Amino acid sequence: MKRSALLGGMVWAGLVVRSALGPDLHWGAQQFGTIELLFLLGPLVVVPLGLELFVRLDDHADASGLVRAAHWMQFSAALLVAASFFFERGFTAAALVLPWFFVGGLLACHGLKILFSPAPKSLRAACVIASFLYLPIGCAWLIASRFGLNPMSFQEPIVLLTAVHFHFAGFAAPLMTRAAAGALEGSSSVVRRMFNVVATGVLIGPGMLAAGFVVGPRLKLAAALLLVLSEAGLAVLFLVACRRLQPRWARALVGISAASVLGAMGLAGIWAIGEFPLQPFVHLAEMAKFHGTANALGFTICGLLGWTFSLSEAMRRNDHI
Repeated sequence: MKRSALLGGMVWAGLVVRSALGPDLHWGAQQFGTIELLFLLGPLVVVPLGLELFVRLDDHADASGLVRAAHWMQFSAALLVAASFFFERGFTAAALVLPWFFVGGLLACHGLKILFSPAPKSLRAACVIASFLYLPIGCAWLIASRFGLNPMSFQEPIVLLTAVHFHFAGFAAPLMTRAAAGALEGSSSVVRRMFNVVATGVLIGPGMLAAGFVVGPRLKLAAALLLVLSEAGLAVLFLVACRRLQPRWARALVGISAASVLGAMGLAGIWAIGEFPLQPFVHLAEMAKFHGTANALGFTICGLLGWTFSLSEAMRRNDHI
């Protein structure tokens, strides 16, 4: 999975460089803009890093045939997702992303397996369940986007942005929350209570925000502010946990992740407040450029790397005891 993330990162970097060198050029039928590039970071880098973190969090993760199958398919399916953006929206583009939906479905089945297992459920288990169930929702919205559909009358770029939302806030954030839970073991009762509140918000926020776009502006505003406050609270917990992390570069990466999400969520809060009276203070293009980049590269990528390095170091030390 680490190799998949590295190779995916190289593919993504190549797309970014080519886009920067010729921003007005069309590759085939599709121009790669900020939103498209940020989304592609999900299948190419975020999901393999998230699966790597999951394996570090769960000693029995590799034993699951569902997780192994998803791992085996992930990189090829992600490349097909990238290839789909070279085609006009329609049947061919949608067909190319179907394997990615299947990857999401495999992980969803593993999430359901945990959910319906007889073992007692904890907030940590809920983080994994939510992560694996949110991902196929993002995959379904990706299919709709590549097919050119407008579910519930939503237009682009909202359709693709919904896929982005469930790959990052839906899939990655709960896994990092689960990692933070382990690092905060033995903390004061205040920190533990804060974690429970923050984790609950991280888990229900993505689904509640998506529902808000359907139900109405009041729910959308409440959900957006809940997600903003929850992820800002998660950043504070990251900083609390940082002093316990080894090696130093893991601590630095988690610190960068925390700082990035504080900035990104501040911008998201401004956007949410402006959206309620339909007088946006920040437009979608600006949100994608600033919030999206800070959230994707800073919060998500640095956070996944930092927590994975930290858990790998902890496992190495335990092996030497």
